[in-house]
Amino acid sequence: MDSNGSNKLIRMVNQIAENFDFGSNQDEAVAGVLDHLQRFWTPEMKQAIVDSQQGGDLTLNKIAAEAVKALAEKIGQAA
Repeated sequence: MDSNGSNKLIRMVNQIAENFDFGSNQDEAVAGVLDHLQRFWTPEMKQAIVDSQQGGDLTLNKIAAEAVKALAEKIGQAA
């Protein structure tokens, strides 16, 4: 995926995380973001965001970063 595509995914996952972050329970917010990524993102999108995070190319908020880390573990690519 090109850098514009990666930037779009970064923006998307950060926005999703902001929508799930109600400030009360970070674990629930991370779980919500992870569930969203698993249910609605294509395999290519999931792989691209995991690859970008593992390459250190991301500027993710804390909840988004934790969700992408969990996604990597789910798809068997934990760093």
